[in-house]
Amino acid sequence: MKNKRNGRIDFLRFVFALIVVLHHTRYLLGYENTIFIGGSMGVEFFFMVSGYLMLASIERISAGPAPQLSLGSETLGFLKRKVKGICPEFIFSWLAGFIVVIVLQHQSFTGALKLFISSFWELTLVKMSGIYIDGFNGVIWYVSSMLLCMAVLYPLLRRFPDMMKKIICPLAALLLMGFLCQTEGHPRNPTVWMGLTYKGNLRAFAELCMGIVCYQVTQKFSAVSWNRFSRLLIEVLQAVLYIGVIVYMYLYKPMTQDYFFIALLCIAVMLSFSGLGAGSWLFDNRLSYALGKFSTALFFSHLYYAQNLNRILPGTMSNTGKVAVYLFCAFATALMIQVLSDLLRKNGQNIERALKRVFLV
Repeated sequence: MKNKRNGRIDFLRFVFALIVVLHHTRYLLGYENTIFIGGSMGVEFFFMVSGYLMLASIERISAGPAPQLSLGSETLGFLKRKVKGICPEFIFSWLAGFIVVIVLQHQSFTGALKLFISSFWELTLVKMSGIYIDGFNGVIWYVSSMLLCMAVLYPLLRRFPDMMKKIICPLAALLLMGFLCQTEGHPRNPTVWMGLTYKGNLRAFAELCMGIVCYQVTQKFSAVSWNRFSRLLIEVLQAVLYIGVIVYMYLYKPMTQDYFFIALLCIAVMLSFSGLGAGSWLFDNRLSYALGKFSTALFFSHLYYAQNLNRILPGTMSNTGKVAVYLFCAFATALMIQVLSDLLRKNGQNIERALKRVFLV
């Protein structure tokens, strides 16, 4: 039986999560010394993949027996599954970050209480609704925007599938990206308030829609019988596209050229999901799946180190030394969080039964 996971996509999750981690060295080294100065564009990959997988889930439901739930209940169930998928890593990393910030900032009990109050909306995953008060783990904006936009897109895709897939989603992606290009110059800086909502929500909606388009194109593309030479060309094209996007992120700050490279990334994601590249089999292994799984913990568990390590590191320490300490802390914390998350998932039912015995009649 074919593995349900796409090993190449899992491997790329780790690559782009690592690029985001390196991009945040700007807090540690100063903006001009940032590694991957344009690395915040790595989030585009995650939004496209999420949009693709959302439509894939909807298509599986549509192909099966008629759902017994109302559309509202079905949508809520989908969002619950998304939250459940990341919840252990998210909770453990937030708690770890809370402790790290308190320790590195030498917070008193009162200071810790104020930090909790100011960061509370991060913990709810709805801070990108506009109920935003500070926070110490800014990367959570991505998950918040994703869930809020999916809450709009999912029921519309279920209720009006043909119109949404063929007209509304492609048009929304095009018009929202055009709006951000004309008003902001680039899609980055997610917490810029645009009058009605955050810039990050517009970015998320547009790129989830791009992922939805990716799914449809990939299905048609995969249905064609490609020969070995074609598969080799697809493999080479993927490599060229990803390398081009990564080099761009390494060298350049956010600017209007972002949109060209986002388009290239979109094509690369379609090719990766097709599984038609001659080297796709190389990624279908436990290491790729493990790295993809680990990328969630790493994504959540690094920013508070980048923003606070300079408080304790010697001023004479080299930039290389600072980055080494930063990466060690981020990876060690992510590994601990991954282990705890796996244990929680493994023993979740036992914990649930124990809690019911304590609190329920």
